[in-house]
Amino acid sequence: MVALRSMATSVVDAEMTRLESRLPELDDAVRAEIRQTVRRVADKLLHEPTVRVKQLADEQGAVSYAAALAELFALDPEAVDAVTRPIGVPEEGSS
Repeated sequence: MVALRSMATSVVDAEMTRLESRLPELDDAVRAEIRQTVRRVADKLLHEPTVRVKQLADEQGAVSYAAALAELFALDPEAVDAVTRPIGVPEEGSS
């Protein structure tokens, strides 16, 4: 979910940059309000999947929901692995 939220933040930032280049006359207060609104929309869209992934991950015999999310949203597998690996557990193949 961290990788998914990171991707959403990147999309919001890219769209805000695009908007700012198309509408340079926007004042700072309007620009800040638009940015905050777009972030709230992204957060609301991600809220329910975040809650469900946590619930499903806690179930015994759970499928790797991190892997499913990575595939579904084309997330960087290394980023997903890094945030889903328990603290103190080294990467596979590292010594």
